[in-house]
Amino acid sequence: MHLKSSRLCALTTLVSLLAVEFFIPHAVEAKIGFRQLTSIHPVAVQRGTSRQVRVRSNFTLDNTYATFFDRPGIAMKYAETKPIKAPRTSRSAVGTPFRFDVTVPSDQPTGVYEVRVATDQAVSSISHLLVTDYPVIEEAADKKNNTPETAQTVSIPAAICGVCEKDEDIDCFRFKGARGQKITAQVYAQRVTECIHIMVVKHPVYHMNPILTLVGPSGQIVAENDNFYGGDSFFNCELPEDGDYVVKIRDVRFAGNKKFSYCIELSDRPFLKAMFPLAIQQGKQAKCQPVGYGFEGSKPIQLTASKNIGNWNPIRYQAQSGLTNQVALLTSPLPQYAVKEGNETQATATKVNLPCGISGCITKPDGAQFYSFEAKKGQYYQFEVEAHRHGLPLDSLIEIYNEKGSKLAEADDTSTNPHAYAWTAKDSQLRFLAPADGRYYVSVRDMNGRGGDHFVYYLKAKLDGPDFDLYGEYYYAMLAPGTRMLWFAHVRRLNGFNGPVKLDVEGLPKGVTLTPATIPAGMNHCALILTAAKDAKIDAGLVRVVGKASVTGPGDSTPRELKRYGMVTCELQQGGGSAQIRWPCKTQIVGVTKPLDLVTVEASPAVINLKPGEKTEITVKITRQKGKSNPVTLAMSHMYYTTSYGNQLPPGVTLSSESRTQLKGNETEAKIILEASKTAKPVKNLPVAIMARVYVSYNISTNYASTPISLSVNPAK
Repeated sequence: MHLKSSRLCALTTLVSLLAVEFFIPHAVEAKIGFRQLTSIHPVAVQRGTSRQVRVRSNFTLDNTYATFFDRPGIAMKYAETKPIKAPRTSRSAVGTPFRFDVTVPSDQPTGVYEVRVATDQAVSSISHLLVTDYPVIEEAADKKNNTPETAQTVSIPAAICGVCEKDEDIDCFRFKGARGQKITAQVYAQRVTECIHIMVVKHPVYHMNPILTLVGPSGQIVAENDNFYGGDSFFNCELPEDGDYVVKIRDVRFAGNKKFSYCIELSDRPFLKAMFPLAIQQGKQAKCQPVGYGFEGSKPIQLTASKNIGNWNPIRYQAQSGLTNQVALLTSPLPQYAVKEGNETQATATKVNLPCGISGCITKPDGAQFYSFEAKKGQYYQFEVEAHRHGLPLDSLIEIYNEKGSKLAEADDTSTNPHAYAWTAKDSQLRFLAPADGRYYVSVRDMNGRGGDHFVYYLKAKLDGPDFDLYGEYYYAMLAPGTRMLWFAHVRRLNGFNGPVKLDVEGLPKGVTLTPATIPAGMNHCALILTAAKDAKIDAGLVRVVGKASVTGPGDSTPRELKRYGMVTCELQQGGGSAQIRWPCKTQIVGVTKPLDLVTVEASPAVINLKPGEKTEITVKITRQKGKSNPVTLAMSHMYYTTSYGNQLPPGVTLSSESRTQLKGNETEAKIILEASKTAKPVKNLPVAIMARVYVSYNISTNYASTPISLSVNPAK
C-alpha cells in the first residue's frame, strides 16, 4: 500500500472546537486507558453516500476531535452533542454506542478499512468499516427475522448489515429471484472484526464463524458455505426456479453476541475474483482475462501500466451482463511471466530469468506449478507469494528443488515475529541460499490441496542479500504535554546482516519527538522514547516506525541503503486471562492528550557506565496527577505474564531481583538495579528508560517512560 503524506494520508476529521466547549465536563476517570472500540453498526457504507453509524466503545468517546482510516478519502465526524458515560463493565460487553456521520466519496476503493479515533483524553484501538458498491440495508429494529416465514424483505443488489446478537440467533432475508438468475453472496464478519481488541464472548468463542445458506421457494437448500475467506462465507449459484428465496445467516456454533456485526453482499451482477495476469510491468501492456463468475464468452482486455502508477490499483471489468466489483491489479518494475497451465511437474517447468514476477494459477486439486531458474553458489534468492492479501483463496506453500528432485527448502505461512503468540500471514515467503551453481526449481501449491480457476497468485522472485525485518511493540501511544512514552523495536537479521539500524518515527504530531535511536551491531532491539513538549497541543496522527541500514551484499561495489517499515501488530484478548495474541494491522497512532495519571517520571543518574559483573542503582521518582493514587509498576521490558514483547537492555544486562518495581498510592520513589553479567555485550551510549505502567485492568495499561538514560557497558578485560 502506498501512503503519501507524513500522516499516511489518514483522513483527520476535526470536530468544531466550539461544539466541544459546550460539553458538560464529565467526571475525571479513575484510571486513564486507551479507547477500547468494539463493533460499528451498520458496518458498511455505500460509495458515494453519507449515513450515520454507531461506534461502540468500552470507554467514553466524549470530545472526539479526529478520526483516522488506513487509506485516504473517507470523512467521519463525531455526532454526539451531550456527554455519554461508557463504563467498562466486563470483557464480553459490547460497549456504549456513539454516533458518527460518515461520508464516502463515489470513487473510494471498496474494501475493509481500519478506523481509529482520538479524543482529548486518549486514542483508540481499531475497529473496522466496510466500503461497499451496494445500497446498505439494515436489519429491522424489531429483529423478528428469525425464520424463513418472518424473513425481512430486501431487494438486490444489497449490502445487508445485521448483528447475530444472541445464542441460536438466525437472521433471514427474502428476495425475489428468477430461474437462471446467477446470485453471488459473501459475508463480511471476521474480516470486519479481526483487529478488535476484545471480541471474546466466552471461551472458546471469539469471532463470529458465519455459515450462509440460500433456501429456494420449495424449501430446498440451493447453496450453502461455511469457510471461504478465512471464516467468512461465499457462494455463487444459479437459481433453479422463479419465486421467493431466503438467505439465512448464523454462527456455525449457534453462538451469538452483540459484537457479531456482519454484512452480506448479495448481488446478481458478474463477480470478479481477479484479473489474470495479476500484475503488469510498468510501462508495458498485457491482455488480461477476468476470473470469476458471469464471464462466459468474455474476451481479454488490453491494459497498459503507467510508468508512474502505484503498486496496487483498483480495477473493474465491463461484462456483457454489467459492471463488476473491484479487485486489485498490481504493477511492478520487474519483467513479468503469466502461466496458467502446462507446468505442473518439474519436467515441464517454465524457465524464468530472475528477477521477475509471475502470475500463476493452481487450476486443479492437489496441483502445483513449477518454475526453473539458474542460481549461483553463495547467492541469496527471495520468493514471495501474494494471494491471500488480495482476497484470493490460495493458502500458498513454496518449495525449492534441485535438478535431482530433492527438496531443499519450503515455506508455508510467513511469521513476522519469533516471540510466542506470533501472528502469521497466509502468503508465503522463502529466502534461499544456493549451495552450488546450477538449475533449481521453485514450486507453488495450495497447503490444503485445493485448486480451481480462482486459485490465482502472484510470485515475486528476485535476488536477495543482507536484510532485516522490523517489528515491535508500537501499536499506540498517549502522551500528555511534558510526559514521555516508551515503545520497543526489534529487528530480525537476515542473510548475514549484522550492522546497525537507525530508527525513526514518521508523522509524529507537532511537539512530539523521538530520542535518537539506533540498534547497534550485534543487538536486535532497542527502546523508542517519545517525548511531548510542555507546550504541545492536543493532537493525534497515524505514524510509521522506519528502520534504515547500510549494507553490502554479493555483487555490490558500494554500500546501499535499506529502508524497512515496521510491521505492526495489535493486541487481541482471547479466552482466558493470559490468552493474548498479536494480529497484523496497518495503523499506528500517537496522541497528545489532556493530563494523564502521571505527571512526571524522573530517573537518575542520566549517564551509566557499567562494567561486566557490576551492578548499578537507578532512582525513580514519580509525580502523580492531583487526586490520583493508582499503583504504578516499573519495568525495563514489556511483559505480558511470562512473555516478553519488547526489550531494551543489551544482552547480558538484566533487571535485578533486588529492584523495587511497585509503587503504592502514597509512594513516589523506588530503586531500580541493573546488573551486568561477566559476558555482557559492550555498548556505548544506548538510550534506555524506565517504563512506568498504570493498569486500567489486568490486560490494559497506560505506559509512561522516564527521562532517558545513556547506558554504556564497557568491554570485558
